[in-house]
Amino acid sequence: MNINSLHIKVSLSVAAAALFVVIVSSQFFYQRSYENSFSDSERSVQQLLETVQATAAIAAYVGNRELAQQVVSGLTQNDIVVGAKITANNEVIGQNGKTADSKKNPLIAIVLHAPFDEKEIVGELAVAPNIPLIALRARDSAMATAMGLAAQAAVVALLVLILVYWMMTRPLSHLSGRLHRITPGDGSRLDVHSLHRGDEIGLLAGDINALLHTVEKMLEEERQLRHRDELLETRFRGIFEDSSAGIFLVRDQGTLVTANPAFFRLTGLNENHPAEHIDDNIIARVFLDQEQAESLIQLALASGRPHSADLRIRTENNEGVRWAHCIFSQAGNAQQGATVEGVMYDVTQRKRSEDRIRELAEKDSLTGLSNRQAAEMALAELMQQAPKSGCEFAIMMIDLDRFKFINDTYGHDAGDKVLYTVAQRLRKLVRESDVVARLGGDEFLLLLNHAGNIEMVERIARKILDAQQIPIDVQPGVLEKVGMSIGIALYPDHGDNPLSLRKHADQAMYAVKRQGKNNYAIYRPEGLSAVGEEAAE
Repeated sequence: MNINSLHIKVSLSVAAAALFVVIVSSQFFYQRSYENSFSDSERSVQQLLETVQATAAIAAYVGNRELAQQVVSGLTQNDIVVGAKITANNEVIGQNGKTADSKKNPLIAIVLHAPFDEKEIVGELAVAPNIPLIALRARDSAMATAMGLAAQAAVVALLVLILVYWMMTRPLSHLSGRLHRITPGDGSRLDVHSLHRGDEIGLLAGDINALLHTVEKMLEEERQLRHRDELLETRFRGIFEDSSAGIFLVRDQGTLVTANPAFFRLTGLNENHPAEHIDDNIIARVFLDQEQAESLIQLALASGRPHSADLRIRTENNEGVRWAHCIFSQAGNAQQGATVEGVMYDVTQRKRSEDRIRELAEKDSLTGLSNRQAAEMALAELMQQAPKSGCEFAIMMIDLDRFKFINDTYGHDAGDKVLYTVAQRLRKLVRESDVVARLGGDEFLLLLNHAGNIEMVERIARKILDAQQIPIDVQPGVLEKVGMSIGIALYPDHGDNPLSLRKHADQAMYAVKRQGKNNYAIYRPEGLSAVGEEAAE
């Protein structure tokens, strides 16, 4: 038995209420019944006295003791009277039983009047009632009344309990049990008995059914949303996992949050042990252009917009430089922490193709030197940087002597060999930062960076001329020497723009040709002197 069940609680409550009512009502009605019974017994004694009053008055009026004794004897025959006496002229003329007046047995007396004169008092009739008997009968009557009330209250309580159980507890227990067997979302509903269609139990069942319907609808919507989320998650996970682009998340300090397999393939990091990279600065480990990558990340966080660039990435096993096009965009808010999403595509082949195209566009196919276009771009860029850096540089215009003779005499292959050999000698005689270009035919150009010292420029010119004294094998067994006419102009002394510098270097070179070739001259507006001196316009 479950003491917490509604039926037990109602039963105990009704029993307690009934017991309280029985105790209070029994106490009240017992007292009332006792007092009424006692009063009835006293009235009976009073009526008994009034019955024999006339006879007692005659006995007292004539002083007939015999008659008086018969009256008191008759009175004591009643069980509610224990004693009686008749007094006439202050004298007892008849007495029987206990007549002593006391608190326990008070006397009940009536005045005796003369038979012929109502105003004349001839004596007194007094009786002693049987108080214990009267009290006993009053208690019995009161107890019977109290017991009847208790029985009636018990019957009423039982009926109330049965009705409450049948009309409330039992239907509620049925609803509770049925509700416990229902799984939300299975379509089950509570059945309502016809007796309860319009009462509170019916309304409760209806509300529960409505709630079950709402819950079922919400569960169905949640199920559909979960299904869509699973589909989207599967789709995006597939995109994330199978994408050929490397996708990764990093915090602003450069620590890796997560990455897809393509990222590990591109970077060469160990995908099977991603925890090794959690505390590392992944930007420093992956990118050769670390500062540029970190700058893009900070720009993406500050602006909230994507920023991209082609960056070099580190490679394993000396595979050479690899390039990746990287797009950085903000992936988290301030509450979630500063997080950046990176997407990287391997553009190594594209960069190599671009470099090859650029090389083909800027390199001379025969000698491998820069061509005219590349030389002009290098000169313009050097002139833009010179004012900022404060550096000076020199330009040399070179034209080969006897090249036309060799080319016409021995053929184009011999001429090509001469051009290639001269190009290699020039490239070896200058620094890596200097520019060596073939402008076309047998014309060459040198850009000597940081060459503001005239003595240094002249030393280089003499070294170039000395190197050409070595004969060139133009054909098997045939050696030929090639001379050079070199014109030199200095920035900013001889020009502040590319056109003027090239023009003045050309003038110095043609001046050398006019004076015998195979020499060098530095541009000088005033006049032209011998080797090592400046050439006039």
